[in-house]
Amino acid sequence: MGVNMKNGHNINSSDMREGTCKLNYKAQNGEEYYVIAIPDMVEKWKKDKTIPIVDVVQSFDVFTSPAGGNVFPADRPSKGQLESVFNTSNTDEVVRYLVENGTPKNF
Repeated sequence: MGVNMKNGHNINSSDMREGTCKLNYKAQNGEEYYVIAIPDMVEKWKKDKTIPIVDVVQSFDVFTSPAGGNVFPADRPSKGQLESVFNTSNTDEVVRYLVENGTPKNF
């Protein structure tokens, strides 16, 4: 069963690579923002920033859950939401921030 995204895209369990996790960041407003990442690569990247971040995350898609946790459907945040929380709407910068500061959580 897929998660229906606001923009019409679905994310299915088959879209997740084996051994992936969510890198969560909880904003002051309680919303959680996350990317899908490979836990072993996150740790390697934190020790060696020359590793391309594309090798750490499954995609450069940022997701949000209003109540946090595994609440579905997950949404893709608007540029305004990203700007408000991360002071940028550049998803590459947000993904890097989430990899640096996010907390790994299993699905």
